[in-house]
Amino acid sequence: MIDLKSFSFFSILPTREVEKIKKTCRIQKYTSGTPVYEEGEELRDLIFLIEGEISVVKKHGGKKKTLYTLDPGDIYGEVETLNGTNSLASLVGYQEFQVMFIPKEALLRLIGLYPNFAREIREMYSRHASILLEQGLSKAPFGQIVTFFNVKGGAGKSVISANTAVLLARKWKKRVVVVDLNLSFGDQAILFGVPNDKNIYELSRERPPLKPEKIESFLTVHRPSGVRILLPPPLPELAEKIKPEFVEQIIDLLRANYDFVIIDTNNQLTDMEIGIINMSDTVFLIMTMEMTFVKNTKVLLDLLQRMKIPREKVKVILNRAFKALGLEPSRVETSLRYAISHFIPSEGDIVIPSVNIGVPFVMQHLEGSAILLSMEKICQRLVGEEPDKGTWNMFSLIREVFGL
Repeated sequence: MIDLKSFSFFSILPTREVEKIKKTCRIQKYTSGTPVYEEGEELRDLIFLIEGEISVVKKHGGKKKTLYTLDPGDIYGEVETLNGTNSLASLVGYQEFQVMFIPKEALLRLIGLYPNFAREIREMYSRHASILLEQGLSKAPFGQIVTFFNVKGGAGKSVISANTAVLLARKWKKRVVVVDLNLSFGDQAILFGVPNDKNIYELSRERPPLKPEKIESFLTVHRPSGVRILLPPPLPELAEKIKPEFVEQIIDLLRANYDFVIIDTNNQLTDMEIGIINMSDTVFLIMTMEMTFVKNTKVLLDLLQRMKIPREKVKVILNRAFKALGLEPSRVETSLRYAISHFIPSEGDIVIPSVNIGVPFVMQHLEGSAILLSMEKICQRLVGEEPDKGTWNMFSLIREVFGL
């Protein structure tokens, strides 16, 4: 039996009104990830959250932004009801949740009858309207989700993602967070030289609701660069405890507070990776000149095309390009039927020591070096300074690296 009087929203109403609401209003349970309302949909009832958590999400320019979350006892819909509009946002629950649907007519009747209740609604309206009508419709940019992925280990994906994050933070002064989603064997703690006592597993054990400030408390700060990192579980067997919908909620909340969310993925294509790729603004596929990488990258590109992933958001990075071993980039492009957007030269004497000491190589004094120029090209693309290039051949790649 649900005791509505235990919620402050109903506590100021007479008991007879609360009992009437219980008899006339529909109560329903939902599983995690279920949308209750879509943005623009006609809003017939207000939502009163009894248990669980709901994210209030708004789209702008094809991107989603979580404006705020509803906790038990919160309502949604008073702004639309009093303004006569359709739903200004989408409502999605990220764990099992239970809601009560209150008809708009019932709310308006209670506002007219009980001044204290009307005052409570006005206060809620003031808090939510400023977010839904101003923040929600503003042109403020959403943070970009940038995912680094490859088909097997050894291509340098984690190293490139870490150094991209540091360069964006240091040179372009962006707010950057790295999410290490290689949940069993992630390397970001080693690459940044930070402890792994705070991690996504410990965050998952926290009592809901999940809020931005709670996520922040589990981020590890790389102080030399200002980059924040959400590290993977400390033990491989804990990886299965982290569910895709939990990860998606984290990323959605981080996107609202950072310029860039850099994601280092696992070398598999599970439901989690597919969900992340769909959420991403840019997906960098990392490969080397090894023939098995070429073959598997082609298979992956074909799969992403069948999945209707927009071609323009998937970019190929060729790492260790100068160890061609008989393969030229132009031949690789022909095989892939896909342009190589960026390449990174083979600089093992720079990269390997930086990994071993836990200091990203872009923090070293490498001004004018080929590897630093190649990393800057990646960042320039992300911040909008670098125009898209067509298919490159070896001569054009060398010209790009050395600025000729």
